[in-house]
Amino acid sequence: MNGPMRILRSGSIKGMKNEGPVYAWKEGRASLYLDEITFGGLQGGILCYYNPPVHQVGNPGLDAYHEALDVVSEKIGVWSFLIFYGGCDPVHAGGDLKESLNRLTETNKKREEMEKAGRPDAEIQALYAWGDKRIAKGVGLYRKVRTLSKEMRTLAICGGGTRFGGSAEITLMSDVLIGDSRSGMCFSEAMIGLVPGWAGVGRVFTKAGAMNARFMASTSREVKAKDLKEVGIYNMLVTIETPFPKKERTEDPQKDKERYAQALQDHNDAIGEKLLSATLELAVCPAHQVPVITGKDRKVLATVSEIEAEVNRRKDPGTYDGLWGKPLKEVRDEIKTLGKPLAPQSIGELERLFTTYRETNFDEGRFVEEEMQADSRLYRDPRFRRGIIATLEQKVADFREVKE
Repeated sequence: MNGPMRILRSGSIKGMKNEGPVYAWKEGRASLYLDEITFGGLQGGILCYYNPPVHQVGNPGLDAYHEALDVVSEKIGVWSFLIFYGGCDPVHAGGDLKESLNRLTETNKKREEMEKAGRPDAEIQALYAWGDKRIAKGVGLYRKVRTLSKEMRTLAICGGGTRFGGSAEITLMSDVLIGDSRSGMCFSEAMIGLVPGWAGVGRVFTKAGAMNARFMASTSREVKAKDLKEVGIYNMLVTIETPFPKKERTEDPQKDKERYAQALQDHNDAIGEKLLSATLELAVCPAHQVPVITGKDRKVLATVSEIEAEVNRRKDPGTYDGLWGKPLKEVRDEIKTLGKPLAPQSIGELERLFTTYRETNFDEGRFVEEEMQADSRLYRDPRFRRGIIATLEQKVADFREVKE
């Protein structure tokens, strides 16, 4: 058993007894396992998703998450906690953009044919059902985790480096987050043409407040571990001084690949043991001992005026006049100064959300529902495809209005 599961079943984590798997799914290199464990006299579960090298969450992985959580629901009254865990690798991506691009290209072609044929709008909108279903699966996962959170303590380990999009949102569904000091979170969706549709903004709103949620979603800036702890997203920060493994480049690429794979495995074992040990203590301690930062004690990442100034500049395609479509590496200095373009349609949806919902009497469930609907609308905007292609090709995105 390789990847992060090896340490879970090694018997080397002090005080933890692994009772064995209660759910398992594997497809190619991707896997999801749910093991029952005992620690501190209490029973619980560890759910481990692994999809190297960047841990994208495709549709099969989402289905596996749902099936595993259905098994967890059968343990209500028996388990005291559920821990979400995964690889401690440098990057954790969101959805599979190549998968989305293929579907979107096919859908847009059919849409054009149906529009020319004068088909009803309802039939045309139904072409995007695949996107709606994917968003609904993500939000359905959120609902299951929040339901389980009423019955057992839910914890998520953010090991390794930066989590983008869906990889950040799935961890945010839990109540208690444990962060690797090298880690970060980035809601990159507004640079592609979407909004975080799996309840990410709503969960940050609850844990870190409206202003920090607005900053993270609207600017698509990465927020590093120290700030994630100070705004209230991370409950605990585990200091990790070990650097990430680096791939050697010798005259034997195959050997380089093998050595790097072994280095990542050793890294997963060593870092995983530290993070799991800290998390298990939080899983069984009295509720009042779980660190929480709320209200005025939270750090505010940016003011309204600072957010608006940056967003207004970056959402204007004119800011990038002459840069559209150019490789990012060729215009590195310009992008360092300007920031990457933000999709105006994404910003429009986010502004509607934050104008509608205030911190007083915030209803997370209703916010998440509207967050999901906003994401669904954006799938239908022709500029979304441009954003995916620019991201995959590492070019400056062109979010000018698509002309008929």
